[in-house]
Amino acid sequence: MNSVKLSSYCRLYAFSDYRSMKSALPYMRQVVLAKALTEVQESDARRIVMRLPGSGFQNYLRPLGGHQTKSTGIASLITALQLLYKQNGFSARYIVVERS
Repeated sequence: MNSVKLSSYCRLYAFSDYRSMKSALPYMRQVVLAKALTEVQESDARRIVMRLPGSGFQNYLRPLGGHQTKSTGIASLITALQLLYKQNGFSARYIVVERS
């Protein structure tokens, strides 16, 4: 199970189907968010992604010459999911955020 560290206390997991997400939940410490990706709202994303003081939200892909931040929480969460896609190679339909 691959994951991306969103901040010092939150970790993002992505799942391709509902059954695999539900089977992983009992093994996680403290689940902050468990939803279908299409149901995630801006307020949910702002609670879990890292905010950089005065400049916006963390861009988890960290481009070399481009923007280091994103203007919305959803855009920041999408960059974290893109990084996770690069690691495990399947698309995410369901996400779980665990507080460690």
